[in-house]
Amino acid sequence: MGQQIVFAHEAKERLRVAMLGTSGHAFRNYLPVLPFLPVEYVAQWDPDVEKARAFARQFGAGDAAYDDAGRLLREHQPEAVWIATDELEADGRTIQPRLIAECLDAGCHVFCDKPIASTADEVRELIGLRNRSGKVVAVGAKTMHYPTHTKLRQIVDDPAAGFGELVSLTVRYPLHLPPRGGLPFSDPARRSCLGHVWHPAGAALRIGGPLARVHVFADQRARNGVVAGHFRGGAVVAFHFPRTKSGLSPLEHLEAVGEGANAVVENAARVTYYRKASAGAYGRMTDMLTELTDAPVRWEPELSLGTLYNNHNFIQGYAQSLLHFIAAVKERQPVTVGTLEDALEIMKVHEALCEGPGGVVELASA
Repeated sequence: MGQQIVFAHEAKERLRVAMLGTSGHAFRNYLPVLPFLPVEYVAQWDPDVEKARAFARQFGAGDAAYDDAGRLLREHQPEAVWIATDELEADGRTIQPRLIAECLDAGCHVFCDKPIASTADEVRELIGLRNRSGKVVAVGAKTMHYPTHTKLRQIVDDPAAGFGELVSLTVRYPLHLPPRGGLPFSDPARRSCLGHVWHPAGAALRIGGPLARVHVFADQRARNGVVAGHFRGGAVVAFHFPRTKSGLSPLEHLEAVGEGANAVVENAARVTYYRKASAGAYGRMTDMLTELTDAPVRWEPELSLGTLYNNHNFIQGYAQSLLHFIAAVKERQPVTVGTLEDALEIMKVHEALCEGPGGVVELASA
């Protein structure tokens, strides 16, 4: 079972946090979970101070709204900063690296929603800044915190579950593949890929670990893509990016195959574990009703009660990623899921995709 949380008004100690950015994720997915976390929201920044003021008033920071991040940090001295912004540099790069550096320099722990950077080298620089600061830095890569993906990873890792070694993984997500290499940071296809690659690549990283290599394939107009590759642990992976699918069908589907067993995550919220078992003699069995000890196991949220686990911000891992960050800050330990090292592996995948369809790209040594 997931952890039982302490609501903000019950917490004896609350982490003082400021929010940088007024993106859709900030509005829909991060600030709405404030009442369920042991935090105190003290101030809001955005280049548009009116937007910052609207957010501050709506979510409980009063009139503490700023269009100067440095001034916010000096006047409120938050212990931690959450970053979720869509702002860009003049060349189309995301501004998150600059904001993260400013917050670390001010002595703050940092949680940053994806994308945290535009290149792998920028992430490497952030790793160096984090190490020198001694602060906790976490990345908001939600699929790495899906409860369903966490359960699947537990199944893979638990010898008693009988899954065996991970042999293959398939991940579906309608990612926008850049049609060719050499596109500028401002190109819409490259920006779309940067904003969304964290979902399929993060899911694969959570279940199978870092990738060793990938080979990118696309249809003639780069509308749909397939990426085949290997994990460094030896398993194979296949990503399916069907951008021309119906807008009404679920975005995501993930299947992990072991040795005689497999597990499937459907629509982010349902996980089914097909345990190692036999269906009986082919052509001779009168029904499919196996013994309970062999039968598939399925978990999905109950949707008629007002529970936290049927709230989309808990189903999709937003709240869990913040809880993980808060616990790390409290315990003065680094995060273990959604690290900058994880971000580096995901950015390597992004850069491989940005080379356009073609040959095999080695990632292990990149």
